[in-house]
Amino acid sequence: MTTARDNKANPVATSIVLMMTAAILLPSAIQIAYAQSSSAGASTEVQTVYKSSYPKASTSSSSSVSVQSEYHIYKPGDTVKIQGQMSSEAKEQTDADSVMVRIMDAQGTVVANQQATVNGNGEYAASISLPPTAAEGEYNVSSKIEVEASVLGLLDAEVIAKLESPPAQFIVARSNAFEVQSDEGEEFQIEITSNSNVDNVEFKQAEKRVSFVVEGKTGTTGVTEITIPKAMLSGEMMVLIDGEVVTAESNDVIVKSHTDTEITFEINYSHSEHTVEVTGTNVTPEFPVSILVMAGALGSIIAFAAARNRGNWFNILKG
Repeated sequence: MTTARDNKANPVATSIVLMMTAAILLPSAIQIAYAQSSSAGASTEVQTVYKSSYPKASTSSSSSVSVQSEYHIYKPGDTVKIQGQMSSEAKEQTDADSVMVRIMDAQGTVVANQQATVNGNGEYAASISLPPTAAEGEYNVSSKIEVEASVLGLLDAEVIAKLESPPAQFIVARSNAFEVQSDEGEEFQIEITSNSNVDNVEFKQAEKRVSFVVEGKTGTTGVTEITIPKAMLSGEMMVLIDGEVVTAESNDVIVKSHTDTEITFEINYSHSEHTVEVTGTNVTPEFPVSILVMAGALGSIIAFAAARNRGNWFNILKG
């Protein structure tokens, strides 16, 4: 036989069941939702429109040989890869098969040189290591066709004037590490090397972008290398200067390095003051709104069950 007390106890049992169910489901639901969010946001795949190298330099009417460095900025001790080309006319006129490549500092002092062999297509390459003590600043690299003395005397002045390339310029600078944080307090390190003054380095997680300000003497060329951890920012990545997207066609941005853990951009611009931004479509996982909604809903169940439980126990005690 069912008593009145039994009827009053049933809601209590129901409330207890609701509370236990919610207590079990809430942590599991949060874990599942967060795992799904982390899985979606932790992708370190990177897509970018930028090339991995600059266009090759070619000979011109003013020179029979061209030269260029692989990149526009290096650190002391780095190896500078150099490539160039000798015109077919010069090769025929001089019967030369090599060039002398020289690297000079801002004072015109030769800091390194190397002989490079010219292949059948007129192309040559050299790899020259900078001294670990190399001073920061502008450097020039040039190449000169090596001609035997017996042949040099037979060449006219116009041909001789074209034996040396116009200089190509690159920058030597030291890198600096900038610490930034995600909204959840996770720390990341961004490495920047530049001949500009760099300031206001920020990671704007909600906007999925890294931003910083560069400044230099107006009329000079600025170049910045920035290395970004993929765990912080990845996906489809673009570079903006003063809010304008830098296109691949401009050759002002190249992807200098692309590893499993980080990506490095080399960015060129004319000096003044600029805001540079690197954007992506993935950032370090954020605590998703869906988790908060689910937690709130399940939390409400617990609160409701607890209130109902207290009310029913009160009624039972009164009865």
